[in-house]
Amino acid sequence: MDGTADKSGERWVDFASAGPGTPGGNYLRLFWQPIAKAADLEAGKALPIHVMDEKFTLYRGESGTPYVVGFRCAHRSTQLSTGWVRGEAIQCMYHGWTYDGAGSCIARPGEDPPGPASRAGIPSYPAREHLGLIYGYFGDGEAPAFPANEYFKNVEIIENHASDFPANWFQTMENHFDETHLAFVHTFGGSHNNLGRAYQLPEMDIYETDYGMVRETQVPGSKLRKTLYMLPNIMRILIPTFNDIAEIGGWRDTYIIVVPTDDANHRVYFTQNLHVDDADLGAYHDMHARFAEKIAAAPSITQLTHEILAGKGHINDYLDHPYLLLLEDAITQGGQGQIVDRSLELLGRTDAGVAAMRRVWDREIRALADGKPTKDWVYKGEEPELGF
Repeated sequence: MDGTADKSGERWVDFASAGPGTPGGNYLRLFWQPIAKAADLEAGKALPIHVMDEKFTLYRGESGTPYVVGFRCAHRSTQLSTGWVRGEAIQCMYHGWTYDGAGSCIARPGEDPPGPASRAGIPSYPAREHLGLIYGYFGDGEAPAFPANEYFKNVEIIENHASDFPANWFQTMENHFDETHLAFVHTFGGSHNNLGRAYQLPEMDIYETDYGMVRETQVPGSKLRKTLYMLPNIMRILIPTFNDIAEIGGWRDTYIIVVPTDDANHRVYFTQNLHVDDADLGAYHDMHARFAEKIAAAPSITQLTHEILAGKGHINDYLDHPYLLLLEDAITQGGQGQIVDRSLELLGRTDAGVAAMRRVWDREIRALADGKPTKDWVYKGEEPELGF
């Protein structure tokens, strides 16, 4: 198994891989993964999706139920998402072959006989919709139970965001374990600037739990800040609003899930829960609609990251971008290279969280590769703490 070592001599397994049959990809496929925002898929529509270096077809039946099946028609291999949803099935654009949500071919117009054909089926995968996201399971065998808890104790208003990053997914996961970057990367778009905080190196404790890991940090004179990590790829944290969103609803209780697109790109999903007083609901909905319009009109995070890394701009040119917080992160992760060479790193005190997370990942991936049991992560709803 290939790996890289940092200058401290610690050797790591292949974290970066996401495709089928790779160490990282095999591990991620043990878990349900978000694949789209529910709002992006209307009933009777289909989308091509690219997840963990594989392509699939996601469609929503006319009943509203989401389905995930193979990317191509079994007949002449054309892309299935270009076809039409017929009831709870999807029909290929090329010759009309039709598949149900289980991947079974239920019609072959023009063939004799034109009806179902058992040998013409395509793969299908379990799909679930939860708190504004659509999830899929792409592992072998029966899917594990979908996380039973509702994540938030009191679900009120749910906001969902998603953005593509042009870098390996594990670099963003490592970034989530690095609190020190907040004072530098997020000078303009993050909490340190909003709160007028001077840079202070926090005392940090990071430890493993039944569900993953916890990072506790505290600077002199402040409260304890607690960030939760539901392994393999979820963080729960309290964060401020994005640029141009008014503070209606306050800081958001947020789940951030990092999902590889392929080895060089990934998507970050946000599920946020907030309370808005009845008197502010009208203003909130107006504000949110304006924000959605700004997102639709703004250059993508991927486009701007490529331009800035090529020297065709600077972060200071885009301080009005509605996803400034994400742009700041994408530039730093993309600036490491699409897949960072960890053999060039010189880790220090501020990287304790990154190193601790890598050790847990190293253990789990090695166990899976050796045919040994991996840890059964179980989350029961512990909540993060703001610390400000």
